[in-house]
Amino acid sequence: MSRTHDEVAIQVQLQPGMEQQLQGYAREKITTVLGHTGRPVLYARVRLARTGNPAATRPVTARADIDVNGRVLHAEVSADTAYEAVDLLQDRLQGQLERDKSGHR
Repeated sequence: MSRTHDEVAIQVQLQPGMEQQLQGYAREKITTVLGHTGRPVLYARVRLARTGNPAATRPVTARADIDVNGRVLHAEVSADTAYEAVDLLQDRLQGQLERDKSGHR
């Protein structure tokens, strides 16, 4: 059985203390990316974390692991804010999917 992006529950894990609204924001952004795959999405996981180092220049990290029809995509970005990190993660995943569609790995 194949599942489309609409049928996959995107798991979003937030580090304790991060805004709960980020879960919906991240789901919305990743759903947009997955809408362009044209292939079954088997799972999608996103993790957001903030470093405890006050001197960090980009303290928020966003990571994604997405299985698109057996091809696992990994992406990781860092940013000043959690919302910026999610936006950058969306861009990174979109680029990976476009390269994958064109046959580049």
